[in-house]
Amino acid sequence: MTIDITWAGNDAEFIGGADLRDKTELIGLPFRITGVFFTRNEKGIEYANIEAEDKDGEEFDFIDSSTTGIKHQLSTFLSLKGVTPAFNGDVYDVNIVCPKGLRVSEYEVQDMRGNTKLAKTYYLTSGGRAARRAKENAGAIPAADAKPAK
Repeated sequence: MTIDITWAGNDAEFIGGADLRDKTELIGLPFRITGVFFTRNEKGIEYANIEAEDKDGEEFDFIDSSTTGIKHQLSTFLSLKGVTPAFNGDVYDVNIVCPKGLRVSEYEVQDMRGNTKLAKTYYLTSGGRAARRAKENAGAIPAADAKPAK
């Protein structure tokens, strides 16, 4: 997508990065994760910051802080590769395909005042265990390396 910025003048500068996407936009949208880094805010909440691209090569980012959803899935993925995720901003290069984008689980929770509200947890989709094993056995999927980017 091209954006006309001639109105800003010849000395205009840009801040780098990809567009931040809302997770609702990623439900059912095939994409691949190219990098992930973990951070912790001043309140101690931990986040997974995900770098991704869709099948057309459009780069985007999204964030997740769930204890059972995307952040947990990515942390577990790295742990299974022998990497202990650090919550210090180190970027881990990965190549994880989400063939059906994200899926969402909706459920009711009670807030601190006892009010019931709707909560959502987002999850990465997969190709399924059997499909992955078949592709690995055929040599179509190389073992993924998950190492901090240099």
